[in-house]
Amino acid sequence: MSERGVMKLRHLKVENFRGIQNLDLDFDDITVVIGENNSGKTAVLDVLRLCLGPRGRPVFDAFDFHLKDAAAEPSSADPIQVTITFSEDATGDWDDQLVGRLNRQRVLQVGADDRSHVVLRVRGFYDASSRDIDQDWKFLTLDGQPLTAVSDTALGALRHEVAYFYLAALRDAARHFDAKGPYWRPFLKDSQLPAEKKADIEQKLKEVNDLVVASHTSFEQARDRLRSVQDVVSLGPGDVVSIEAVPGRMFDMLSKAQIHLGSSTGAKIPVGRHGEGTQSLAVLMLFSAFLDAWPSGTPIVGLEEPEAHLHPSAIRALWGIMERIAGQKIISTHSGDLLSEVPIRSVRRLSKSPTGIAVHRLGKKTLSADDERKFDFHIRHARGELLFAKCWLLVEGETEVTLLSEIARHLGINLERAGVRCVPHRHVGIELFLKVARDLGIIWCVLADNDRQGVDDQKHAQTYSGAASLPDVLHVMTEPDIESHLCATGFGSVYAAWLSQQTRPKVTVGPADQNYWTQVLAAIKNILVKPAAAIEVLNLIIARTVPVPPLLERTLRSSVLLAGGV
Repeated sequence: MSERGVMKLRHLKVENFRGIQNLDLDFDDITVVIGENNSGKTAVLDVLRLCLGPRGRPVFDAFDFHLKDAAAEPSSADPIQVTITFSEDATGDWDDQLVGRLNRQRVLQVGADDRSHVVLRVRGFYDASSRDIDQDWKFLTLDGQPLTAVSDTALGALRHEVAYFYLAALRDAARHFDAKGPYWRPFLKDSQLPAEKKADIEQKLKEVNDLVVASHTSFEQARDRLRSVQDVVSLGPGDVVSIEAVPGRMFDMLSKAQIHLGSSTGAKIPVGRHGEGTQSLAVLMLFSAFLDAWPSGTPIVGLEEPEAHLHPSAIRALWGIMERIAGQKIISTHSGDLLSEVPIRSVRRLSKSPTGIAVHRLGKKTLSADDERKFDFHIRHARGELLFAKCWLLVEGETEVTLLSEIARHLGINLERAGVRCVPHRHVGIELFLKVARDLGIIWCVLADNDRQGVDDQKHAQTYSGAASLPDVLHVMTEPDIESHLCATGFGSVYAAWLSQQTRPKVTVGPADQNYWTQVLAAIKNILVKPAAAIEVLNLIIARTVPVPPLLERTLRSSVLLAGGV
């Protein structure tokens, strides 16, 4: 439930903004946005800045319009339209004072379930009469109709209730800790000291300054020469040249305040001289301090790639820090290490679709308690980067992962560029991966064994295939497992080499017999080191002694095509 008296952003609809043709996105108190490149993560943070930041005209510029093709121009582009909805999570979340203020502005809407809402629509469009970009805003009813009799002060009143702050991925400490930096400047404002205390401090500063200047005779020589300026240009009465080795006034002293951080030797070094990771983290902490001290209204915080420049171990610790930052938070990230610490139901995954940007999230009832435990242990904590993939190539175990990854390189298939990740499902179960992939919009492709477990895996793949063509997403070996398949496709010598004097008698048929490889694999079962055998198989492929098994090549190429590659 929301804090009483606090407005939270709960829904955003964006049309025709930059790379976004159409997007609907809902928000929690903390929302982490992930997705493939150019899927709109930064655009989401930016459009909120443009619509909820200080009002200017125009809010949007020519590069903000969604251009359908290379020949399109902003003057002919469809209008930008952004609809922002603030909502109670439950009736009564907003206190009487807030409800009263919103009612006086005539913008409050109450739904059938008695929850309160405020809906703002901001538009950007090309005005043919002025030949310029214009913008307008309206508050809406819950069915999308403009409200009438809304005061001109309503937008300002809303911005008094909520304030949006955005910290971009490029965090230069030298700029942010400058006296003009937006989040450092408020800390440098003149203090609230009583006048007599301020005068006392400034008198002491003058005494220190006079002492420093007097100890450097070269200062006096410079001052004598500079007095000659008065001979050419009138500079005013009195002594026109002064040297301030130490700031003489409080506001001058505060404007020169600097942050120093300790180094490994104990020396204090200006924050701008530290490494980029330390600088990035320092700016993030400054941002947090600013939010604690100054915002009026509920802060809504947009953080772009907070993990920038940080070591992976530091990134994992970062989530706890971000949770303590004031306000509602919307975070975009490319980091699997950060994602490993994020509750999965806080994640929104964006993907491109023919009609716009699709938004995916894990359903509340998708995973059982046991499923969620397995997901957290085997995927979220151990391999958070999997959630960034376009396509999961689901395989039974480690042998398949080793083989397929290296065979792809041998064939010149770039799985990373295509966004395909080989994922073993043995310890989790394939159904859990298929459920998560369905909800998060991750394409999948399965290479299945044909033993008892493999048959179950095939059934799960058929169940979750949806509209996909089953031959494209499900590839099945005719043999029970990958070792049997490799033996049947020319790599039997690798496994026969593992036979010893003790195990050879267990093979009672000749190589021509259909049961030969079954008996060989059964005989070496307890001594076979599968990864080592897989490497020997790869050596034969790389040496072109034995060709790549057609099924494995077909599976790899299918997964790349499914991910949109070639």
